[in-house]
Amino acid sequence: MNENNERKVLLSLRNVEVKFNVRGRILTAIRNVSLDVYENESLAIVGESGSGKSVLTKTFAGMLDANGFIPQGSIIFSDDEISKTDVNMTPHNRNLLSRARKMLDSLSPLERGAAEFRAIQEKKQAIKQSKTLSMEEEADFELRIKEVGDSVIDRTNYLWTLDRKADAAEYAQVEEEIRGLKQQREAIQKERDTLSKNRTASYRNNSEKAAADKKQLAELEALRQQKIKTDDQAGNPNGLRDDVLKRNEKIAREIVLSFARYPVKDQYVFLHRMKKDFRTAMSLGEDLNDPEILNAIFEHCGFRVQYESYDEEKQILHGTAIIDCAKVKYTKDWQKIRGARIATVFQDPMTSLNPVITIGKQIMTVIKKHQQCSDAEAKERTIDIMRKVGIPDPEKRFDDYPFEYSGGMRQRIVIAIALSCQPKILICDEPTTALDVTIQAQIIRLIKDLQRELGFTTVYITHDLGVVANVAERVAVLYGGQIVEIGTVEEIFYEPRHPYTWALLNSLPQLCEKGTDLFSIPGTPPSLYNKIVGDAFAPRSQYAMAIDMQEEPPMFQISDTHFAKTWLLDPRAPKVDPPSNIQNLHEKISRTYVDLNE
Repeated sequence: MNENNERKVLLSLRNVEVKFNVRGRILTAIRNVSLDVYENESLAIVGESGSGKSVLTKTFAGMLDANGFIPQGSIIFSDDEISKTDVNMTPHNRNLLSRARKMLDSLSPLERGAAEFRAIQEKKQAIKQSKTLSMEEEADFELRIKEVGDSVIDRTNYLWTLDRKADAAEYAQVEEEIRGLKQQREAIQKERDTLSKNRTASYRNNSEKAAADKKQLAELEALRQQKIKTDDQAGNPNGLRDDVLKRNEKIAREIVLSFARYPVKDQYVFLHRMKKDFRTAMSLGEDLNDPEILNAIFEHCGFRVQYESYDEEKQILHGTAIIDCAKVKYTKDWQKIRGARIATVFQDPMTSLNPVITIGKQIMTVIKKHQQCSDAEAKERTIDIMRKVGIPDPEKRFDDYPFEYSGGMRQRIVIAIALSCQPKILICDEPTTALDVTIQAQIIRLIKDLQRELGFTTVYITHDLGVVANVAERVAVLYGGQIVEIGTVEEIFYEPRHPYTWALLNSLPQLCEKGTDLFSIPGTPPSLYNKIVGDAFAPRSQYAMAIDMQEEPPMFQISDTHFAKTWLLDPRAPKVDPPSNIQNLHEKISRTYVDLNE
């Protein structure tokens, strides 16, 4: 059995995409990433600069820059402590419950006419199609326009690399090409608009068909209204069946559970927005017992809290939240997650510490913010965590300032701040880059020892495969904003299957023989402004095939824990051996690296 299947999944990413708006242009930093992070594991995320390592972890820690956004995908954070939600049924919450229930009961009759409503929508769509372009024609025009638009972007990017004076002739030629492409794009758009107008005129001229369509729509609407007004069960509110009333009561309680953390003014704004979505869902006859449908409607308030039970004696609603970090917008929600449950250690401790506030006070502030304890208790916990991270005489060093500490000691303090609230996940973003080799080994050993003692999950972001070999249980290799290979550390080092992983391993200075040149990966990473066609690494890979330039490879499964995104794993592909330099890597690494567990 796969060992990971026995572990609890703390964080689950599914088809996550991350984009940035950079001066009016869209950059896609993360592309359809799916990943499970398990309880009490060590996961390393590796890749070149610009591969998306830091962006990926900032995404699930809620630390994206203001111009970043997540257009698709989900990031589900599973943590019992913050998932459990209790809400006291105060007079206000009782009023909110009553309003939510009345709203749902008043809309529920729409479900009785759902079949006719769908028929009306289908008829309207058919009329629209007869008056304009078909979906296939529209898609064809969109593709043609996009292809020309992508060419405009490519040539514009190239134009920016030229010097207007030094490369005057080429600069003028590229400008002319861009003008021609823009004219071509305008011509395609004009062709689409003309064809659409002709279709509309043709439909209007066919008066008999227009009259027949209008009559059919009127008949469907009349039948729909008749069904809506017919009681399902006389004597109940709006003539609703008992099962519908019970369902509405449950959803109303989930509204109270989900809204309780917000200010009152926001609660009624959310309720108004959700009413529109419930109206649409009920009109279409969607199953409101389906969690996925409810989750989508509850996105107005970030995420849905599922109702579990009601304590009549204490008058408390109990529920459990499914926290999707991709949809968390409210500051107080992030305060429960960031720092308290997901913490980060950055590579430069001096940029993480306030130079004018004492070390002890900086740690105390974090503890008091998330754990709501007294000053005396916060100080006691601060001294304890300082001792745990190896600060000698923490009582005496409590009132020191950051400049009084060495680089390694400052990094220990940053780790202490990150661990002060006992997070479930510790993200280490190049935590040893600014330190010398000896101190690097001490910091890595410290993190490993603390993980064993406190039982948190560690996610390392690094380009140093030497560090990975000593700290990670699993490794995810990123390139061009995608995971191209993932597996156990033994599988990635000793049985790598993606050409990019081969190249990274081949670049290890420790594997070079005396007097030979250090291997470097040719070319540069792809521009994330442009659409990537095929395998993103193909232009730099000596193993690329024709299909690599045309079609994106799927993620092939090699074992229960090992996956790679390369066409070389397709049964039809020719057999290719990894570079000789990384074969028998186990023996070479054993001779080179010192096991930090010793």
